[in-house]
Amino acid sequence: MDANQTARESEGTSEKTPSTPPDQHRRRIGLDDPRALDILTTEHWSLLSSRTLGYQEMFGRTTIFIAVLSGTVVALALLAQATHFGYETLWFALLLIAVALFIGLATFVRSVAINFEDALWVTGMNLLRHGYLEMVPELEPFFVTGHAPRDDQQALAHGSRQRAPNLAMSLTTTSSVVAALNSVLAGSLASDIGALLGRGVTLDVTVGAVVSLVSAVLHVRYASRFRQAHAPLSRAHDQLGS
Repeated sequence: MDANQTARESEGTSEKTPSTPPDQHRRRIGLDDPRALDILTTEHWSLLSSRTLGYQEMFGRTTIFIAVLSGTVVALALLAQATHFGYETLWFALLLIAVALFIGLATFVRSVAINFEDALWVTGMNLLRHGYLEMVPELEPFFVTGHAPRDDQQALAHGSRQRAPNLAMSLTTTSSVVAALNSVLAGSLASDIGALLGRGVTLDVTVGAVVSLVSAVLHVRYASRFRQAHAPLSRAHDQLGS
């Protein structure tokens, strides 16, 4: 009797235990995952930090370049007075201008890369906002920044070709200021070499102006080719834009 009673009690207990729905143990994936918001928020702050570090590096490099250029101008002025604008001044100028131009070129190359990276981080944040709106579509009226996957595809940093409207926009960037100073330095260096060779003042000025213009064109071409060669391509970007 005890064995039969125990069996009946065990059967009653099993009948009272509710079965767990299979969907409850099913793993939620994609934006439905409760961890998705934390992951997207962390990535958003990471991109913001990357943008800040990029700006700080660009401003730091540009400040160093301007400081070197200012020191070069002051040193040349003092040397010119000490040597009474003699032949020695041209040799000192050749060395100092070459050093300043080298630093300027390095600053320009890195500034172009930072501009591209900054635009890439902006595109990443647009994709994250797109994810936020996939979670809560009702928030779209409150977003004043871009949130479409391809909002910044026409920006200069995303591989677009250099055109007249883009050129006017690109002249306002920090890298364009550095490029202008580099072009002046290149022209000054060419004029200094011409003066050392004794070709005449008119020819020296002409050569310096031509070299400055060529240098400006080369700077613009480099920035444009860099953008085209590093156009961001990602599967997520293409999938969201399709």
